[in-house]
Amino acid sequence: MSDKKYISGTAKAKATQYGEFINLSLKLSDMQAIVNEKGYVNMTVMKRKEVGQYGDTHYVVENDYQKKDLPPMNKSIHDMQPNKPSIDSVPF
Repeated sequence: MSDKKYISGTAKAKATQYGEFINLSLKLSDMQAIVNEKGYVNMTVMKRKEVGQYGDTHYVVENDYQKKDLPPMNKSIHDMQPNKPSIDSVPF
C-alpha cells in the first residue's frame, strides 16, 4: 500500500461467547470515493496501537493493492515432471 487513505468511521472489537467480532460504522462518502472498476470497495481493517477516545480498537484504510502481471512460464508440462531414470541409464 502507498500512503494510507483512511475511511472515516469507527471500528470496535467486541468479545462474545462465539469469539471476537469487529463492528464497523463507516462513512459512505469515503467508500464511494474508492469504488474500483468492478464496483468493489477494498478495505483493510488494522488494529490500533492504543484504544481510541471513543473505544475504537481498529481503523480502516483503503486497500489499493494491485496484482503485478507475472511473466509467462516457458516450461511445458513435460519439463515439470520429476526426472526419472531412463532404461538406458540403468547399469545392468
